[in-house]
Amino acid sequence: MRGHWLGHAGPDRTRHPFEPGRLVAGLVILGVAAAYGMDAAGEWDVRPEIALPALLCGLCVAALTSALTYAFRRRSGRATPDD
Repeated sequence: MRGHWLGHAGPDRTRHPFEPGRLVAGLVILGVAAAYGMDAAGEWDVRPEIALPALLCGLCVAALTSALTYAFRRRSGRATPDD
């Protein structure tokens, strides 16, 4: 049972490439959701004038991260070794 752990197949890591833009977007959305959750619990006073622009800026950073990742992968895919 080579490549198996306790009789179960390991996760197939070749199916989906890592996408840092989605990671950044998810973290931004989780952060804003946590801030609103703390506001609902009465721990923080979150004003929409601050939270919504922060969400927009975070999603713009996620889009920039995705664009840079795409450009890097495209450029590195075209590079061929000179033999």
